Amino acid sequence: MIYGINDKPPIGKMITFAIQMLLSIFVATALIAQICGVATSGALVGAGLATVIYLITTRGQSPMFISNSGAFVAPVLLALGAGGYTAVAIGGLTTCIIYCLFGFIFSRTSVDNIYKIFPKSLIGAVTVVIGINLMPFILTYVQINGDINMWGVTLAMVTMLVTALVSHYAKGMWKILPFLIGIFAGYVCAIILTVTGLCPLIDFSVFTNLSLFSMPNFAFSLIRPVAWSVLVPVIIVYIAYTISAMMECLSDHAALGGIIGVDLYRKPGLGKIFCGEGLANLFSACVGGLGACSYGESVACIGFSKVASVWVTGLASIFLIILGFLAPVQAFIASIPSCVFAGSAIILYGFIACSGVKMLQHVDLNIQKNLIIVSVVLSLGISGIAIGGATFSLSATALALVIGIILNFILRDKKVDVE
Repeated sequence: MIYGINDKPPIGKMITFAIQMLLSIFVATALIAQICGVATSGALVGAGLATVIYLITTRGQSPMFISNSGAFVAPVLLALGAGGYTAVAIGGLTTCIIYCLFGFIFSRTSVDNIYKIFPKSLIGAVTVVIGINLMPFILTYVQINGDINMWGVTLAMVTMLVTALVSHYAKGMWKILPFLIGIFAGYVCAIILTVTGLCPLIDFSVFTNLSLFSMPNFAFSLIRPVAWSVLVPVIIVYIAYTISAMMECLSDHAALGGIIGVDLYRKPGLGKIFCGEGLANLFSACVGGLGACSYGESVACIGFSKVASVWVTGLASIFLIILGFLAPVQAFIASIPSCVFAGSAIILYGFIACSGVKMLQHVDLNIQKNLIIVSVVLSLGISGIAIGGATFSLSATALALVIGIILNFILRDKKVDVE
C-alpha cells in the first residue's frame, strides 16, 4: 500500500483520491436508488452518513465504504409497497438490531474460533463468487437507451484501456489515479460523440435552470403512522435479507483485509464491523430510504490504487453528503454515460474476483475438505441457485456461504487420493 489505513495524504492528494473513490461507487449507488424509486439526492446523503457512522464505530480502523446495497433492493421495494418509508425505517431498525446482536456475539468470541467457522478456503471462494456475480451489471451499464451498440462498447473499452495503461505505465501521482483519469478520458470521448452527432450520449439540457443549492428529499420527512399488522411481514423479510447481507459483509472485509495486509477480523474486530454496518443501515434507511452494506467497488478501488487511508474514505463520504445538496454537481456526474463507468467496472469487478483467487493461493487444495468446499461454493455461487420465498430468501452468494459453513463443520481433513 502507498498509503496505509491511518496514513494521512497531503490535502490535495486526499481530495483527488476521494473524488476517485466517489466516482467508483457513484453509478451503483444512484442506480439502486432509481431501481427502488427513491430520491437520488436523499440516497446519496444517506450513503455518505452511513459511511461516516461506520468509520466512527470502527474507530477509523477500516477504510471500507458503506453505500446503498443491491442486497436490500427486494425488501425495500416490499416495504415501500406495504407501508411506505415508515416500513423502510422499521426494516432498517430490524437490520441494525440483528447486526448489533451478532456484533456483540463476535466481540465475545476469539478470532481463532471465527476462522474455524470461516476458513480461508470458504472466504476466498465466496470472494471470487462476489466478483463474478457483479460482472453482469457491466452489461447493464454499457447499454445506451436499453440497447447495446458499438459506441457504448467502444466507450467502455476506451475507459478500461486508459485505466489499465495509467495503472501500468504512469509514474508518481498519476499511477494512483487510474480510475479518475480513465473516466475523464471516457467522458471527453462521450462529449466528442455527442457534439459531432455520431452518438448523442450527453443531454446538456440538464445543466440549464439549475439552482446551486437544493434540499434533498429525505425519507424521514415522509414517515407516517402505519399499522403493526403491515409491518410484521416486512420485519420477517428484512431478517432474512439481513442474514444474506451479513455474509457479504464477512467476505468483503476478508477480501479488503487480504488486499491491505491487515486482519480486519482482529482489528477493528467483527464486533465493531457488524455494529458499524448495523447503525449505517439504520441511518441509510431513515435518511435515504435504502438498505446499506459494504461496497465491493470500494474494495477494488483501494486495491487497485493502493490507497487504503480512512481519511480518503471519510472525505469521499463527506463529498457524497455535500453532493446530495448540490444540484449542478449531481447533474454533472449524472451526465457521465453509464457506458463510461462500465469501463471502470470491468476492472473493479474483475479485481474483486482476483482478490479471492489470491486468497485461494494460500489454501492447500490437496486436502480434500478444502477442495470440496471451494468446488461447491464456486458452483453454487456462480450458477445463480438461490432460495426465494415470501418470507425468506438467500441469494446465490449467501446460500453458497451457508453450505460452505455446513461442509466445513461436517467434513474432516483428508488428503486427496492421487493415483
